[in-house]
Amino acid sequence: MAATFLAALDVGTSTVQTIIARRERGEQLFRIAGVGVAPSTGVRRGVIVDLADAMSSIRQSVEEARHAAGVPIRSVWVALGGVHATIASSRGVVAVSRADQEISFEDVRRAIAAAETFIPRNPNREVLHMIPREFRVDQEGGIRDPVGMHGVRLETDTLVIQCGTSFLKNLFKCIEGVGLRVEDYVFAPLAAAEAVLTKRQKELGVMLLDIGGGTASFIVFEEGMPMHAGVIPIGGHHITNDVAIGFKTHVDAAEEIKRTYGSCLPEMFAKRDQIQLAEFIPDHMGAYSRRELAEIIRARLSDVFELVGKELKRIGRNRLLPAGVVVIGGSSMIPGLVELAREELGLPVERGIPRVFDAVDDKTVPSFAVALGTLQWAHARMREPASIWEHHLGRMRQSKFARWLKSLLP
Repeated sequence: MAATFLAALDVGTSTVQTIIARRERGEQLFRIAGVGVAPSTGVRRGVIVDLADAMSSIRQSVEEARHAAGVPIRSVWVALGGVHATIASSRGVVAVSRADQEISFEDVRRAIAAAETFIPRNPNREVLHMIPREFRVDQEGGIRDPVGMHGVRLETDTLVIQCGTSFLKNLFKCIEGVGLRVEDYVFAPLAAAEAVLTKRQKELGVMLLDIGGGTASFIVFEEGMPMHAGVIPIGGHHITNDVAIGFKTHVDAAEEIKRTYGSCLPEMFAKRDQIQLAEFIPDHMGAYSRRELAEIIRARLSDVFELVGKELKRIGRNRLLPAGVVVIGGSSMIPGLVELAREELGLPVERGIPRVFDAVDDKTVPSFAVALGTLQWAHARMREPASIWEHHLGRMRQSKFARWLKSLLP
């Protein structure tokens, strides 16, 4: 019987991850068929800095997933993140067009299009998503779907997610270079939310925080819709660099020390608890205390949480998210991080576990949430009618940039 396959690609600062999912005819759910992970080279803070190296990493990850799945793949859904991503707001206002003043989908489309016209034009930026946070019909606000309602004036407040056009060109050039076609793309935190967050969490108010290698990205939901998002230019590699400086050793050894003995809770260790550098560097006789290592890690992560707190304060949600914060990403596995986040943010905090797909191995840890979420995003787009903002997203895919991209792909 014929099977359907989906492939997701997440090009991060630390690793490139490819996941292939398979669905047999007659089945509703996809199952993980193959996972490929390769060290990320040519990428810094989510931005490609060396095309050849990045292409090599993507090829290695894709080939590993292909081999594990036992099938060829010709296209991928791509997660986009990194410091090039920017977040803005825009408002659009239109008059309801029908004589009986019933709001149609066309009115909603025009309102979102009107919001798009107020975005400053920049040839170096590409709009990824325009997400209506709320609609207002005449003086009534807090409306999520106004279609079918009656009114004279329709207004929308949208969350605009953009990224660098040059970044997209470079990334898609790398993907095309390994023989793949880009089916579509999605902002990485938005994808991860598909895999990790529950509907109830999104309704109550929650932040998803992804602490990756080069950056920490986040998205905030309230009443079921994204209301804020952003990228903080601090990640796990900055912790590693701090350890390398503090322990007077090279970065590779510092990374191994962090992975083996890292913690955010210096009070858990006595001064006599020592890390022997000879364990990581042959013939090296030095030693450092585990408490000192924990203090270094805690200081850098406290910087992350301080910036996260400022972002919440900007939108009036500091210490006011009922469902708290859900952390994912490789650095979220550091012991004591959840406890530190609770202390710094004054909110409930938990480590996010992907809740989608039938995984076949133990690789579906929080560091795989973005790739798994991208699969879920793709699955949902194939299975369900698009929402209002996704309809508009589809229209935007016919932009000049999209036509340029199609000219590159086979």
